[in-house]
Amino acid sequence: MIEWDDKYSVGISIIDEQHKKRINVINNVIVLIINKANDIAHNNDPEEILEVLNEMIEYPKEHFATEEAYMIKFHFVEYQLHKEEHFNFSNKTMVYRNKVMGGDTKIACEILEYLKKWLVEHIQVTDRKYIDCFEENGLK
Repeated sequence: MIEWDDKYSVGISIIDEQHKKRINVINNVIVLIINKANDIAHNNDPEEILEVLNEMIEYPKEHFATEEAYMIKFHFVEYQLHKEEHFNFSNKTMVYRNKVMGGDTKIACEILEYLKKWLVEHIQVTDRKYIDCFEENGLK
C-alpha cells in the first residue's frame, strides 16, 4: 500500500487533499490485485476493475478542474502543457475502461503500473512546476 508522504505534497492544501484521493485509488488497485493473486485462473472480476476505473474517471473531473482553474486565474505559463497531460491521463483511463468492457479482465497490474508512474511523474514533477506561481498568488 502507498501511504501519503510529504514527497507527494505540493504545499497547497486543496490540491494535496485531492492527491491523497489519487493515492486511495491506487491503493484500491493494489487491494484488487492482492485479492485476486490467489485466483488460480488469475481472472479478475471485470466489475471490480470497472469500479476502480470509474474512480479513475471521476477523480480527474474535480481535481483537474481545480488545478486548471488556478492555472488560468494565475496565468501559469505552462498551463497548456499541463492541461495536455491531464487530457492524456483521461484518455488512457478510457482506453483501460474500453479494454475491460471488451473482455480484457487481466489488466489490473498494468493499471497499477500506470497509476504509480502517473503519481511519480505527474505529481512529483509536473505539479511541482506550478507551486511558485500559485504561492506567489496567495494560494496555500
